[in-house]
Amino acid sequence: MRNWLKTLLFMSAFSPVMLTLAYVRFDQHGWQQDVAELLVIGSIGSILPILIIKMLSRSSESIAFDAKKVESNDFMLLMFVGSYLIPIIARASELQFDMIVILTSILVLILWLISAMPSHPLLRLLHFRFYKVESSSGVVYVLISKRDIRDAKSVKFVKKISENMLMEI
Repeated sequence: MRNWLKTLLFMSAFSPVMLTLAYVRFDQHGWQQDVAELLVIGSIGSILPILIIKMLSRSSESIAFDAKKVESNDFMLLMFVGSYLIPIIARASELQFDMIVILTSILVLILWLISAMPSHPLLRLLHFRFYKVESSSGVVYVLISKRDIRDAKSVKFVKKISENMLMEI
């Protein structure tokens, strides 16, 4: 289906790490090409979730959805926020740009293959919430919503992001 969209959305959650890494590199070596590259990549990645959500809300078709059970999926948020600080904590590491590309490629492959997506801190700043929702047929999805959902019956229409991800209208 649209696994590329889910993967791109998930990868954009790591964009602030690039901005933090740019700060660390600037602090260590001053203004160099890799600092500029990290700033550009981090900035573009930080804008991507907003663009993806806007694209989905405009171009995806609405699907009627009957939710049986819903629970918050924001517990993973702390992991991402903690990962933003890793470059500062591991300041002594001297990763080269080539190694960053290889590690990112491996991460993309892993994210492509997993079905779930934990909370996205950049979207959370824009007041989006992440839920694990079970349909009336028993299929479990990750649901992105702008509102606080307390009752599963209040979820009526969604847009499909990928095979296992939905966005509430």
